Amino acid sequence: MALMQDDLIILEYIYDQANGDLDASVDVWAHFKEADFMPAARRLQEGGLIKLHSIVGDYVLSNFGLSQVVKLRAQRENGPARMSALRSSLVLWLYGQYLGGVVPASTEGFSQTNRSSFLGQPFGSREIELAVEYLYSAGLISGVRVNQSGHMLSPSLSVRGIECAESEKTVSEFLNPSVSSGPTFNVRVDGSQNVVVGTQSDFTQNNASGIDPAVLAQLSHFASVARQGAPSYGLEEEQQVEVARLAEELEAEAGGDSPDRGRLRGLTDRLVAALAPAAGTALGGIVMSLGEQAAQAIAG
Repeated sequence: MALMQDDLIILEYIYDQANGDLDASVDVWAHFKEADFMPAARRLQEGGLIKLHSIVGDYVLSNFGLSQVVKLRAQRENGPARMSALRSSLVLWLYGQYLGGVVPASTEGFSQTNRSSFLGQPFGSREIELAVEYLYSAGLISGVRVNQSGHMLSPSLSVRGIECAESEKTVSEFLNPSVSSGPTFNVRVDGSQNVVVGTQSDFTQNNASGIDPAVLAQLSHFASVARQGAPSYGLEEEQQVEVARLAEELEAEAGGDSPDRGRLRGLTDRLVAALAPAAGTALGGIVMSLGEQAAQAIAG
């Protein structure tokens, strides 16, 4: 399940108020406007991250929700991942300005946009300044440098910066292209209780969709593992059927001649949500992790 900003706000509020206690109920609507945040609460319920404790509208964390908050907060402390995401966000922000025929007054304006956060946590001023310096040094952006300021006036993308944005790759991937055709995967299933995830190069994809083949390979890999492991998750029969159906649709879409990005996103999110009840098992947790990575990859 790809969590949106409102989802993260509600989920972390419940976690903090309950102090990580799965038995502690939290009255969300005493702090938030129900009309504004009810859609987020419903998404979290459907994804298996929180549970409605009583009809008065208080909630408790699920085991899955607890693990996701712990994982989320650990990821936020990953400096290299934050910086990689920030550089790409800056490039995409400037690309949007380029398409609109606008030149921002300063890179300082980036912090006021919806791209200026990582997993729900805003980027710091120092982080933004370092990312601007990196992109400038790499020749992806240009603008007026100001003494004693890490920001840049009238920033814009260079031709190479535009190519980077349109490549749909991270800045690092664009500047340091792999010598191979991209990561590919296979899956071996031994019996009904042992799914082995491999990384051999036997997936090939030719498409004109503009989607990075490596992302399509990642989605196909996730779908294949999810489908073949369905009997081993301990799910009800109807849930197994739903997982298998969604996995087959995602695998077919990712392997088609013209895969649609929107449909891929939707199928990936739905498959991750369908797997949520299995997150407490060893295999389910592994497959959920693959799904979250795939969802993040196709979301860009």
